Amino acid sequence: MIHMFLPLFRWVDTSWLSLEIRASTWQFAVFEMVHLIGLTMLLGSLMVLDLRLWGMGIRRQPVADLARDLRGWLLSGMAIVLGSGVLLFFGEPMKLYGSQSFHVKMLLLVLALVFQFTLFSRVINGRKNSAALPRIAGVLSLVLWFGVGLAGRGIGFL
Repeated sequence: MIHMFLPLFRWVDTSWLSLEIRASTWQFAVFEMVHLIGLTMLLGSLMVLDLRLWGMGIRRQPVADLARDLRGWLLSGMAIVLGSGVLLFFGEPMKLYGSQSFHVKMLLLVLALVFQFTLFSRVINGRKNSAALPRIAGVLSLVLWFGVGLAGRGIGFL
């Protein structure tokens, strides 16, 4: 199935942006640093929220209120990760095409985003929650997002 994306990866590889990033000695490193800052914001805010779902951490505040307070950090981190991730993709598309870690990362990213904006969102807003559902949602949230990060880290070992 990945072969159907080969023309896209080749097009990206020859685009002006890809050529510009590869010609620079510092751009890719800066994009990587920004990517890690965004990942830290995203995972840090999720960790606080997930700990609350597990009954630990900031227990004096209802989950929905805590989620609302962290929403800006979470969405900003997510936007930074996605934006810088696109730029990193443009920096080495053909390497990524051949990377199993990249394919795993993209699959986990799609699953994490879908989960984040559907079931997880319902759980943190207190809709139709069983006693165990918040804990399960918290675990699944961290597994998916840390999986994205770990698979991304695996890309560097090609």
